[in-house]
Amino acid sequence: MSGLTLALTIAAGLLWFAAVISVYLTNVTARPGAIPRWVVVLGCVALGVSIAAVLSTF
Repeated sequence: MSGLTLALTIAAGLLWFAAVISVYLTNVTARPGAIPRWVVVLGCVALGVSIAAVLSTF
């Protein structure tokens, strides 16, 4: 595993953890079903970094 792959994997894990915690907190503290746009963007960034981590292994 290269250094880039390791860094991307760690970043993806942290971003997914932050996205899941953000969704949970906004559903507990905000109106049910009203997920803010920044949480959706955070999830999309996490997905992009995860895809980059997978593609960097090839």
